[in-house]
Parts: sequence; C-alpha cells; structure tokens
Amino acid sequence: MKVSLQTFGTRGDVYPFVALGAGLRARGHDVDLATSVDFKAMVEEAGLNFREIPGSGAHYFATPAVVKAIRKSPSSIRTAMAMPRPSVDEVADSLERMYDNAQGADFMLSNLITRGIGYAGPGVPWGTVSWWPMTPTREFRAYKTPDLPLGSAYTRLTHGMAAQMEWAFNRPAVNRFRTRRGLPKLSKSPVGQLGHQQPVFYPYSPHFLPPPSDWPERVHVTGYWSWERPEQQHQADLVDFLAAGSKPIVLALGSAWPVYGEQTLDLVRQAVRQARRRLIVVGGPEGDRPDDELRVQEVDYGWLFPQVAAVIHGATFGTTADVLRSGVPQVTVPCWADGPYWAARLAQVGVAPAPIPFQKLTGAQLRAALDEVVTDPGYAERAAELGARVRADRGVEKACDLIETWVSNTTA
Repeated sequence: MKVSLQTFGTRGDVYPFVALGAGLRARGHDVDLATSVDFKAMVEEAGLNFREIPGSGAHYFATPAVVKAIRKSPSSIRTAMAMPRPSVDEVADSLERMYDNAQGADFMLSNLITRGIGYAGPGVPWGTVSWWPMTPTREFRAYKTPDLPLGSAYTRLTHGMAAQMEWAFNRPAVNRFRTRRGLPKLSKSPVGQLGHQQPVFYPYSPHFLPPPSDWPERVHVTGYWSWERPEQQHQADLVDFLAAGSKPIVLALGSAWPVYGEQTLDLVRQAVRQARRRLIVVGGPEGDRPDDELRVQEVDYGWLFPQVAAVIHGATFGTTADVLRSGVPQVTVPCWADGPYWAARLAQVGVAPAPIPFQKLTGAQLRAALDEVVTDPGYAERAAELGARVRADRGVEKACDLIETWVSNTTA
C-alpha cells in the first residue's frame, strides 16, 4: 500500500504525521510525507519519502505583526488577519503541488492547513486529521464559538458555523485549482461530508477527551501518535544536570517563544526559585544561565518529561500530548490557537491548575500555580494515572489498522 501524508505548520503539526508514517512503514507500506523543507531531516530520519510543500510554517511566529496580535488576544481570527497571507493563486499553486504528491497513492491523509486538497479533489481516497474536535455534536459546542445558554440546538449549530468559516477560508483557492483542471466550482461546502464520506482521525486520547455518543462511525479518536525514535545520544550536560539534584521544572514553549519572550522567562525563573526547584529551558532566548538553570535547544520530550517534577507549557496539541504521556503535572500558560482549549481540559481532569492566559500572566499567578502542583500530591497522582492510560492507547497502531481497513474496503 502507498500512503501520502500531507501536513503543514509548526513542529506540532508535523511530528504526529511522522509518527504515523513510521508506524505504516514498519508494517511494510510505502509512505510519502509532504510538508515544508523545515522538517525534511525529521521525515527522512523516520525513513519516509520527503515531498515538499512550498513555504515555511516553522517560522510562523517570527512575524512581528503576528506576535503583536497574539500578545493582544488569543483570537485565531485576529492572528490570521495579522499573518502575511499568500494570494489565491499562490495557495492554488500549493494545491497543485499537493495534488502531484498524492498521485499513485492508495490513500491520502491531510491536516487542517492541507485539507483544501481534499476538497479540491485529490484523485485518491482520502481522510483528514484534526487537532481538536470539529465533528458536529450536541454534547459540546464547536471550537472557539461563543458559550451561550441556548441549549443543544445552538450547540449543534455552532458546528455548522465553524464549518462555514473553514469553507470560506478554503473556497477561493479550491475553486481556482478546480477551474485550472477543467472541473466545476464547488458552491456548496464539502465540510459536512467529513466523517461520513471521508474518515476523520483525532489523534488524542479517549481517556483524556472521550468521543461524543452522536459522532458518525467514520470518526475515530485513536489515541496520541507517538514516534519511538531510535536511541539517541543526549547532551552530556543535560544528563548531568538531571542527576545532580532533585527533579527540575521544564519550561517548554515550542515555536511560540517569540510571543512569550524574555519577560515570561524571567517570571518563570522567579516562580521556580520560590518553589526551590531547578529549571530546564527548552529553546528560548540566548544568554548566560545561573547554576540552577540549564538551556537545551532541542530534546526528545518523551525521554525528558518523565524525569522532571512538572512542565510549564502553552498547552498546544503536541506538547500537551507529550506531557500527558509522561504522567507528570503541568502548569499551562496558553497564548493562542488550541492552547486555551486544551489548557481548560487539563485543568478539568485535574492534572493542571486553572490556566493562566498569557495575555493576563502575572508573577503572582505563576508562583501560586507552580507551588500548587509541586506541593499537592494529588496532581502527581492523577497525572501518573492518566499517563498510564494514555500510553496504553496504541494510537499509531489503531490509526494504521483503520487506514489499512479503509483502503481494503475501498479497493475491494
């Protein structure tokens, strides 16, 4: 079987696809992974065939206007308006590249940013991945829609609103692509077909967020997709630092570091010192470090997180997955996108205190939250229990099973 995986964005958008691709390859399948050249080395390390999608998602937060917008508000719409946007023709050109990448595949899988090629007509059976629930349900409202006390009818309506917004974003380039290929334009949104005509994969744990009872059968909550990377040599100073004292705190803000900035690092330092802990900073600003602090540019979270006392992070999908799997408590400082969504859920299940929105962050809040997670053993107990369940999900294996079954059924 040949599978085309197409994803774009930051590391958190690419890593799960690499994990899935590695799982499919281990079963003997031929796997192409199309993404930006920023992640070519990671794709090839996993033994997958790299295919390029033009552009760069890794440097999304390097744009001053985007940083300014997020610092003002976590609104995805506000951020999208501040982001430099390619023209309709440029997006259609990217769809052309994605179309070419998919040809000859038995199945294609996209993410939010690359989903337009599915709507455009990839010429092969396809499905999609979402980092948060997008399938209509009466049990909870759509992602980032107003919380109004209007009952289940309104709750389900919010999903229609969200679908129309997604289609409005994709429609110009999709129809430009279709016109180039002599296909009729789509006037009606195809988003409603997802989960009915095409499978939808949610690579998070059902133990963390159970699927609603009214979702269609082609919607799958698989468990997180984690890549068991080959044994790596970890930097010696990090290994020594971990062994030199009590378990430290990790600050991991990923690609959003330009938004958080040095002021956030200073507040975290003060909170960690008050808690009488040491600090490991992943990424972040350059500069001298005191003896009780270590900076690492990049590290395998799956190896590091189980060895620490707690992780402070922005609650985006990828880091949330890694911390949940590690079974350690968390402090969340969400700044944008899905961060507020998953941060609220982490607090709800009791593995983190109430989120501290970055836009309202104070040192007092951060100190209180960190003191809470390192002194209340309930957080560590709940995190360890949930972590064991999350690790038992077999997310990659389940997704591989589903894809193999889907392809078998569509080619029978």
